[in-house]
Amino acid sequence: MKIVGHRGASEDAPENTLQSMKLAWEQGAYAAECDIIRTDDGKLVLMHDDSTKRTALDGVDLLVEHTDWNDLNKLDVGSWKGEKWKGVKIPLLEDVLRAIPDGNHLYIEVKSGDTNRGADPRVIDDLENLLEKEKISPEKITFICFDHDFLNRLKKRVPRYNAYYLTSFAEFPGKWPDVRNEVELEMYIREAHKNGIDGLDMENSPVITKEWVEKIHGKGLKAAIWSYSKDDTLENALKYKDIGVDFLTTNMPARILQGLDPSCR
Repeated sequence: MKIVGHRGASEDAPENTLQSMKLAWEQGAYAAECDIIRTDDGKLVLMHDDSTKRTALDGVDLLVEHTDWNDLNKLDVGSWKGEKWKGVKIPLLEDVLRAIPDGNHLYIEVKSGDTNRGADPRVIDDLENLLEKEKISPEKITFICFDHDFLNRLKKRVPRYNAYYLTSFAEFPGKWPDVRNEVELEMYIREAHKNGIDGLDMENSPVITKEWVEKIHGKGLKAAIWSYSKDDTLENALKYKDIGVDFLTTNMPARILQGLDPSCR
């Protein structure tokens, strides 16, 4: 099982910044995971929330998709995490792509809105052009998204790059793809296999078993888990390693890796 740093090493550094991505790799994570949103002037930037309010200094509240890059680039999104991160900026995706070390990987979540209203279809062209421009090897990238129709279209455009369906377990407002029982699991396995998707990235839950992982692997797909908050524990990491999960996304790659064997680096 390989470890993925959620929004980078987000326990230790301001999430979705270049500094957080680099720290995840330095801490031994195989991959760093980031969220991307398209700005009003067509730039792809790292940001989880629709608005900058939670992470920007003084709570500056700008809707990313309705704001130009020049205005977003003025914000301090590091100070909320501590004085040492004062002045850290929102990065462009292209800067993060250039920073991926040889032998490491980047998970790119294309955001689909707080109620999963759907990913911006223009991002497909943006990503295809950016990957070509930066000459990024397919071995370095996995795309993830809760908007499965979007991911199906993206996969057709960039077939050499891995793409995993994101699914949830907890209930969220809006329309989110759920895997809460075996029927739902088998439905998404079929959909992934039919559309050339490479794996399922499921929210941590008590219903996930070794048999589930074997079902996923039986169709030639990868099994990944994402977790956060109280579920982001070494106990869960050890459980998922034991049942054969391929990738585990965590906010704290350094701490989780300390409790796992060297093969997880």
